[in-house]
Amino acid sequence: MSRTMKTRRFIGFFLGVTLAFVLSPAAVSTPVPTAHANQDAASFIDTMATRAIEALTDPELGNAVRAERFRELLKEGMDIPDIARRVLGPYVRRATDEELVEFEGLLEENIVRRYAIMFKDYSGERIEVVEVRNGRRGSEIVTVEIHLTDGSPPVEVQWVVHKVGSMYKVIDIIVENASMVTTQKEEFVSVIRRGGGEIESLLIELRERNEEMAENILN
Repeated sequence: MSRTMKTRRFIGFFLGVTLAFVLSPAAVSTPVPTAHANQDAASFIDTMATRAIEALTDPELGNAVRAERFRELLKEGMDIPDIARRVLGPYVRRATDEELVEFEGLLEENIVRRYAIMFKDYSGERIEVVEVRNGRRGSEIVTVEIHLTDGSPPVEVQWVVHKVGSMYKVIDIIVENASMVTTQKEEFVSVIRRGGGEIESLLIELRERNEEMAENILN
């Protein structure tokens, strides 16, 4: 596997790791612990990564169970409403309330179907927080290194987080100077433009993509 392919694979994996909050695979009925309100940004990233690995990498988990656990955790760990509005670019002003609600749901579903299954491939990779600095508009940027298991150089990833109330949420991920939000916005805006500027064209596209990945959440 090339370094580029490894990078893409583990970017996806650690996207899931950072979004996840602990759900013990051995005790499904146990209430889900959440991050403490006084937790700093570095601890948020480090603790969530550790807990998610423990929670979702059990090889005995079926895809459906893993996906549903991941979905619950995703809602706590990532600010989907904020990201959804930013990735629509200028077209967010054209979207109706109904279209925004559906888009947020489709975006969330797309993340679940794309990334939850990647926890099956975990093989001992780890992250190390190396820097935290202030970002724009009250955000914080946590720089981590992803250490692969084949001895290749670590991959540097920046997690952009902000607070919603007293809780941290992920709002962007930057890998090798490429922003997840910017990249997704360019793609989505292109789809909307090809569809004559209609948000519905993007909704159709996402419905189709999610349907194509349906097997990822089935046992």
